[in-house]
Amino acid sequence: MRTLLALVTLLGAGTPNVAKLILKPAQVGPGYVLFHMVGGAGVTNTVTLNLCGVAGYPSEGRRATRLQVTYLKKRAKIGISNEVVTYRPGGAAQAMREVINHADACPSHPIDTGQAGLPKLLVTIKRIHDARLLKGALAVEVRVRGTVKGKKYDETSYAVYQRRGDVLSGTYSLSVGPNTAAQRILLLHSAEQSAQNLIHGGNAGTPTA
Repeated sequence: MRTLLALVTLLGAGTPNVAKLILKPAQVGPGYVLFHMVGGAGVTNTVTLNLCGVAGYPSEGRRATRLQVTYLKKRAKIGISNEVVTYRPGGAAQAMREVINHADACPSHPIDTGQAGLPKLLVTIKRIHDARLLKGALAVEVRVRGTVKGKKYDETSYAVYQRRGDVLSGTYSLSVGPNTAAQRILLLHSAEQSAQNLIHGGNAGTPTA
């Protein structure tokens, strides 16, 4: 029993602390404040990968720990969400393969996005590039269109997925209103900072404005 307990303790000690890897508010930008989300901690009854729908992501069952938070700024229409997930060995690499496959093969007809209360919508995914992200990262512009409750629905957001070892970081834009260059710039800046957190174990420091 003592040997088993020691092994469990050792394995737990080797798991990266997602709370230390999540973005600091100042890494997003001056004035941004961190807010914890309902259901933002843990892997039970939660979804990490939902790009082009939630189906076809077996890696979800290999998640070990997870934390997702949001960053908002007073009177700003653009926000950021950062999700850091640890996986059982090999799970993060599998997750990256799956999300890349979904980005490249998203169908050109309306699909079930997995979002409660929404009908099937057309999801268009376009890759974008940033040399400051980790090698193998996936950065995308996601446009979702259709009709919801008789009204035209047309929303654009951005997402970046990147991995280091068995840790995956997802950085997502939150916006109100039309797509803007500012949304893309803030998202990529935040994802670049997340890449540094993954490299330095959350000790990347805080950039100056």
